[in-house]
Amino acid sequence: MVKRMTEITERWTISVAQTYYVESGVYELVEDYGCTDPRVTIERGFKGDLIRYCCDGLKELPCKLLTLEEAKENEVIDDYRVEACRNGRTLSELLINTGALATRETIDILLPYSAWTHQSGVEYLFVLRSNGKGYLIEGEESRVYTPLNDILVSAHTHPDNCILSPHDVRLLKNILMNRGFGGGVIAQDCYFTVLRVGPFLEEDMMELIGFGNALRKLRVDEINNYLRQGYIGTNLRIHTNYSSISMK
Repeated sequence: MVKRMTEITERWTISVAQTYYVESGVYELVEDYGCTDPRVTIERGFKGDLIRYCCDGLKELPCKLLTLEEAKENEVIDDYRVEACRNGRTLSELLINTGALATRETIDILLPYSAWTHQSGVEYLFVLRSNGKGYLIEGEESRVYTPLNDILVSAHTHPDNCILSPHDVRLLKNILMNRGFGGGVIAQDCYFTVLRVGPFLEEDMMELIGFGNALRKLRVDEINNYLRQGYIGTNLRIHTNYSSISMK
């Protein structure tokens, strides 16, 4: 049951949603218009942000990009441009920055509630949707869920540790399969998030399943190996203050 849901929409939530649409636009340009070496600049304007794409090898300039038109409808951006140029950041840079931003800001939102979760067991969830709107949701003892869809980031509080449950891993898979970025767990003294920094590959899915199995069976050596390398598969980056875990 959801006891209370509060909207939290800020500059950073809009920025994460922009990356979601920017990424879709890059794939559209590459697949449909022959764009090579795509780069992106996000320019702040009076009415909203302008997304400027730079490409080599364009077969033609697109009249419209469907995903960016959706971003305009959701008021995540004001407008976009596609040009033959070489300026801006790569998609990889944007995704890496987005993962770090989402982790940092989500910790800031949930950390004050982690003390109450530690005392009462009542869990809190933060989700960020593709329209740039975030929501803080109060759940029940030992569980919390969201009735919302189109989720890009999802993180919730735990009473005592930040080890992901099998349900948490399943939720991560669902978010990633729908081109969301990921999420994780925050507690009083720890955090553990998994955010993608590139396309969600088949290899990443198989490694995430393996990671989930290691968590479920508490195979400590396997879990610690993932922590040491800092990645699951190729494009899933682990953000945590755990250096290792033990059975003690």
